[in-house]
Amino acid sequence: MKKGDSVKVKKGVMSPDYEDLKIEGWQGRITELDIDTVTIELDSITLDCLSKEYIIDSIVEDADYKFICLERDEVEIVKPRDNQNDTLIKQKEMDAKFSPEEEETRISDILKSEDISVNMEKQKKYFEYLIKKIEKPCLLTGMEDFEWEEPYLFGGWSQKEYAKLKLTQPSYTDQFELLGFVDEVDDWKGILVKVKRVADNKEFVLPLWDLKVIDDKSPNYLLVSDYSSWMTNYQ
Repeated sequence: MKKGDSVKVKKGVMSPDYEDLKIEGWQGRITELDIDTVTIELDSITLDCLSKEYIIDSIVEDADYKFICLERDEVEIVKPRDNQNDTLIKQKEMDAKFSPEEEETRISDILKSEDISVNMEKQKKYFEYLIKKIEKPCLLTGMEDFEWEEPYLFGGWSQKEYAKLKLTQPSYTDQFELLGFVDEVDDWKGILVKVKRVADNKEFVLPLWDLKVIDDKSPNYLLVSDYSSWMTNYQ
């Protein structure tokens, strides 16, 4: 093995950082070699398959999701599936999508202000922008558990009662079809959307802040993700 060789992770190998994540088949090029380990720059095809959760967790932990360090005997030499330029293009695309700096720039551009703190005036600007930009169909799910669910998930409340309530209440595990926007922006909850639960067609009004787009390759994904991040981090 030498620097520049293309390698593939062997069958059955698990992530060194996430014990439940199987990484067999991940491929890339060797950038560093040690006596026992290799550092691999993931190729464009592997990068395209990474989950958004993995990428975001890596960023939060100040790790670089574009690289992985493994034992030498966990990889094998293979023919490359792309070229270095393909990898660089994919890296730039993903950095633009996920880096906090790029996210802040996108929000600032939407609000037409360097001050991106949340207030009602800016909420209305964001509202006008999103109703023009979000395309249908748009499938959503919960960003995390909804407020009413917390006592059942973390407070030890009755699971039987929880299961019954989920028949009539929206759950963060549900899938929803976006129907439209509520005209009035809420002082605290921000932009509200009308949704229809896919499983039973029940309709609800939910804060967009609490939702995420299921298809992370949809243009809608970044629009909703940026808005939720803005609401979470700049109030």
